[in-house]
Amino acid sequence: MDEIKLRQLLGSMSLREKIGQMIQLTGSYYEKALDAEGDADTVMTGNEVEGQIPSWVFQTAGSVLGTIGEEKIKNIQKAYQKAHPHGIPLLFMADVIHGCSTIFPIPLGQACSFHPELVKKCAAASAREAASQGLRATFSPMIDVSADPRWGRIMESFGEDPYLNGTLGKAMVEGYQEEPKGDHHELAGCLKHFAGYGAVSAGREYNDVEMSQRTFFEQYLKPFREAIKANPSMVMTAFHAIDRVPISKNEDLLKKTLRDDMGFDGVLISDWGSIGQLEEQHVAADQRECAIFGQNAGIDIDMMSRAYMEHLEELVLDGSIPMEEIDESVWKILCMKNDLGLFEDPLSGMGDVEILSEETKQLAKECVMEGCVLLKNEEMLPLKDDGKKVYWIGPYTSSRQFLSRWSIFGKHAHVETIESVLKKKGKQVDCITGSTILTKKEAMQWDVWGPEEETIEKQLADEEKKLASISPEDTVVLVVGEHEIQSGEAASRAFLELPKPQKDLFDKVWARTKNIITVLVTGRPLDVRELSEKSKAFLVVWRPGTMGAEAIVDLVYGDGQPSGKLAVSFPYSVGQCPVTYWDMTTGHPMKHEEDRFSSRYMDIPNTPLYPFGFGLTYTSFTVKDIRGTVTEGKYASVTCTVKNTGQIKGTEVVQCYVRTKLADVVRPEKELIRFRRVTLNPGDEQNIQFTIPKEEFSFYDRHMNKIVDGILFQLLVGTDSTVNDGCDIYFE
Repeated sequence: MDEIKLRQLLGSMSLREKIGQMIQLTGSYYEKALDAEGDADTVMTGNEVEGQIPSWVFQTAGSVLGTIGEEKIKNIQKAYQKAHPHGIPLLFMADVIHGCSTIFPIPLGQACSFHPELVKKCAAASAREAASQGLRATFSPMIDVSADPRWGRIMESFGEDPYLNGTLGKAMVEGYQEEPKGDHHELAGCLKHFAGYGAVSAGREYNDVEMSQRTFFEQYLKPFREAIKANPSMVMTAFHAIDRVPISKNEDLLKKTLRDDMGFDGVLISDWGSIGQLEEQHVAADQRECAIFGQNAGIDIDMMSRAYMEHLEELVLDGSIPMEEIDESVWKILCMKNDLGLFEDPLSGMGDVEILSEETKQLAKECVMEGCVLLKNEEMLPLKDDGKKVYWIGPYTSSRQFLSRWSIFGKHAHVETIESVLKKKGKQVDCITGSTILTKKEAMQWDVWGPEEETIEKQLADEEKKLASISPEDTVVLVVGEHEIQSGEAASRAFLELPKPQKDLFDKVWARTKNIITVLVTGRPLDVRELSEKSKAFLVVWRPGTMGAEAIVDLVYGDGQPSGKLAVSFPYSVGQCPVTYWDMTTGHPMKHEEDRFSSRYMDIPNTPLYPFGFGLTYTSFTVKDIRGTVTEGKYASVTCTVKNTGQIKGTEVVQCYVRTKLADVVRPEKELIRFRRVTLNPGDEQNIQFTIPKEEFSFYDRHMNKIVDGILFQLLVGTDSTVNDGCDIYFE
């Protein structure tokens, strides 16, 4: 639809029709109503949905979340458009976080690939599958800087670094939206949660955030500045407050910073009920005031609160909210629908993409391999078929639980078990489940105790004899980790140890043999110090998705090679959390272990067990000859030489960090500013150059003015965040 016709449509809409576009309902309203009535037309033209919402809202709501399925969506869409006075189509949205039907690794795992183009491809594949089943918008990517593994939603993030979050967030948006506008195979992307939600106090879900304005602007807004360059269709507000002001009423942040300064011109949507929750936060007297605050802050869509549906109409009619503000929001929503081609044919594209295609599954497998991080390897991996006895042990050898709580449309039936993959590949190994993932008490607390757990528990007594048959010469691949339910939203944890049944299993195995290769399945960094110390090899596979089992087996036997780098530090102890490589410099640095009066812990190291950017491969690399220059006062360039010094082909992620050597405010110890994946044959070397615009070095001085000139910087180049080799850069 051209702009003139779209403007005419807006002008012809009634006030209730306009407000309807600004309301998002869960699909369960429509699904339950249709199930009860059986006739979609009857439901859409009825007077009331009993006990739910006003009928006019039901008949004019602009978008629906959480419903998927070609037939179901077609049925709802046809009836809705037939009943709507102007035939405006619904927009179906959902949380397509790391895949739709084919589930890719969790975003934290994808981040460890340090491979934006791969992340983009995975997002594009997710979009095609989702659009084919009727979805046209996703609440992804989440680019909250997240350094606290106690927070369950860290699995949905790209980790602790602002630059990496922004780069991969931009790539993911491009993937979702890369199809030509109106092609019907793209998804509208949504940056979330604006902003700072990854820093909730104590890692506790839905908690508030306390930080300085400088830290907020420099570290936590940085990913949004970068990702907005991809022109995302939407941005979602966060639940929490910044400087004690809830985001959903923060006009200065949402209008001045997001709209004016960052240039975002798309649709601003609340998180679930966050406008109505202003009353719970004691910053609004009632839901009427919640609606005023949400509208004044410029939030275009109210997701699942009653504030807009119950009060916007009266607020416009009594002059409290100008009609022009309503029109501005509705115009953005109509433009988004138009860009997606919904006005031409809202049903087009459904059913014409193969779901779980071989090509998409192979892409998912590639993503697992590139995001897996090898943390330790004492010449154990890759495992050789040399006739020695090998056991694969652990609950994840027989489990299909490689997805996550955010893979809401993925099915475990499409996931192979490690045991079945080993059999298909003809590997002569013994597989032992060995334990449940959780204790019965834990499983009941997390509401996941069921027939599968009952069956495993009954088998464990029989498996004790198999465990007793392990000899000191044997090798054990131990596959352990969190339960799917233990990470994600509403899954904050104060303790990060491996669940007790699996810890006990590890101890039993270690008593029989020290040749242990530990494979960790997890949605977050765990406290793995003891496991890591006692294992001869340690591989983190995150929550790997549909192709997890195939990828794990190939990695262990050398049919693939891990090349991932940690996008988030693994703490030495939960007492360090949150722990980041970009901590601020201190006036009492710990220069030697005997120095008690320094910024330190007395019982553990300051440094994490494994730092950001760390990851081994099956070969080795060196980085040397680091040189820097400034060109025309506008760019800094740094060059280096990377060499594969090992015996096999491999991939290294070369990382460039910047350190501020002198400023009038305390600065981070270092900050990631560039990275590049390099694949080399044995003995080969490659020259690399990073060119960085001057403005990317800028930061806020003590008066909150951005500065860069007259500051001495140091560019550091290496293979993880502990690097200290580099060269000085100065902008006059």
